[in-house]
Formats: sequence, C-alpha cells, structure tokens
Amino acid sequence: MANYVGVHCPVCDKRFTDTDDIVVCPICGAPHHRDCYQQLGHCAFEELHIQGHVWQHPDEQSRAEEPFQQEGGAVCPSCGAVNPPDGLFCQVCGTPLRRRPQQEGSFSFGGGFAGPTGNPYTAAFGGIDPNEQLEGVSARDIALFVGNNSQYFLPRFKMIAEKRFFVPNFAALFCNFAYFFYRKMYWVGGILLLIDALLQIPSFLVAQEYTAWLLANLKDISMGIVPVFTPQVHLWAYSLIPVLRLVTFGLSILAGLFANHLYWRHVLANIRRIKAQFTAADGSWDDKLYSDALVQRGHTSKKAVAIVLVCCAVAYFGCCFLVALSLL
Repeated sequence: MANYVGVHCPVCDKRFTDTDDIVVCPICGAPHHRDCYQQLGHCAFEELHIQGHVWQHPDEQSRAEEPFQQEGGAVCPSCGAVNPPDGLFCQVCGTPLRRRPQQEGSFSFGGGFAGPTGNPYTAAFGGIDPNEQLEGVSARDIALFVGNNSQYFLPRFKMIAEKRFFVPNFAALFCNFAYFFYRKMYWVGGILLLIDALLQIPSFLVAQEYTAWLLANLKDISMGIVPVFTPQVHLWAYSLIPVLRLVTFGLSILAGLFANHLYWRHVLANIRRIKAQFTAADGSWDDKLYSDALVQRGHTSKKAVAIVLVCCAVAYFGCCFLVALSLL
C-alpha cells in the first residue's frame, strides 16, 4: 500500500504509513484504515456515492490538472469533464464548450478532479454519465443497485440497451448457478440448480453398481490392469451419462452468453419496482430512502452462495453415504 503513504484516512484523519492495514471502497476507491472502515460500517464518502463521487490520489489530481492548466484546457459546463484547449465539444457528453481556460482548483461533477482522460466517471460508472438514462433508468440508480463491479456492468448494460445482443459473462460461464445466486437472481439460479440436479440422476443410479465393481476389481486396478465396466442393471442410465455431460456444458455456455442480459432485466425490473414503491401520488420521492432501498435490495449475496453450496455438498455426500450403506 505504498501508493497511499502520506494520504489522510477520511475517518481518523491520520496519514497512512507502510505498515497500515488499508482497505479501499469498491464504489469510489477511497482508502481507509481497516479498523476505521469496520468501525464506521461503510465508506466515509457514502453520502457522495449517489452524486458519482470518485476518490483520486492528491498527486494524481495535481498531475491531471497541470497540463490542462498550462494549455488552457476547457471545462465542460454540463458534466464538468476537462477537455483539450482546442476542443469544440465535450469528449464525454458532447456539450458545446465555452471558450475559456480552466480555473485552478476547479472540480468536476461528483466532488473530485477529472482524471487524465477527462472523464470523472470512469471508476464507478465505467465512463458513463451518472444521469444518463438506460431504458428510462439512470446510471446512478443502476450503480447503486449493482454495487460491486458497477463499472463493469454499466458499459455492458448500455451495449445491451443499444441491441448489441451477445455480451458474454465469463463468471457465469464457470460458476453456473452459483453466480446467479450471488447476484440475487434466485429464480434463475434455482432453475439451473434443479436442472443440474436432474442431470445427475443417471450418475447416481449407476454409482452403486460402479462402486461394487470398483471394490471387486481393486487388486487388478492397483496392478495396472483396468477391466471394462459395463453395468448390468442401469445400462440406459450409463449410456446417457456422456450425453448429459454435453448438455451440462451447453447450459454453462448459455449461462455465460445470457447472464448479463438476464441480470439487466433483473436490475431494470427491481429498480422500477422500488421507484414505484417510493414515489408519492404527486410524483415526488425521498431520494435518501429510495437510494437506501436500492442498496439493500441490490448488491450481491455471499450468504446465499454459501447456503446453496453447503446444501449441494450435504446432498452429494448424503447420496454417497446411501450408496455406501447399500453395499454393506
């Protein structure tokens, strides 16, 4: 954590040293002492997250400002992004630029200096304006609901909204149903888990006979002689196993291809439902309560993943135990 040495912790205001245990906010990137973060229970700048606040190192702020200050860079009057001095339109939002040099110490939208790319939204919003609407929902609301990795999802959600169909998700490809439980898409995860369990039935039907065959031929196998196993009872199930493995692999491919699309629909439906719940008859709503509800009902659930994996392990070893009992 040497790059944070000398920076002040926003909670205790003490400078970081090489020996400090430092954690970083996943939304805005602000560093904290681990003890301070745990004691506070959230980022010190949590109130600013809904405004698109992005923390930057003081040295980076100085370096980012210097070339534009020297060259007379133009600040966008709409989004606050710093643009090259000869630019006519903002590189971020396209707003016509006022031909005036940037004032020293000016801040970009969200309470932070614009970065070297002139885009103050990169860290938390994936380069998207927090006020930009994606199918009627603001990027700010989406980032609040998604939580961790919102900078990954927002550009992909924008691609999906623009009808670029295949936006694969490799985490869903490898983690299958567990990924959907992690993202609180319980119905999708439940369906995939049920299908996966049904596809394992032929393997468990063959397991008893295979285990008995393995024990009977253990001596030959230890000597390098491996006889061919051919079940006598559930031959149909044994012949299905290679096919079902391909089906399982195909389901993983489909999960990887459509996970982001399913998650996008999940995010849209939940945000609209939450907004309708907190919108009064006159069209107004309490933004603090609304934002808190987005965070609470969105984000991720490690607890759900742990519960599902423990249940799967218990079910698997329970079946193995029943197979072992049947051989006694």
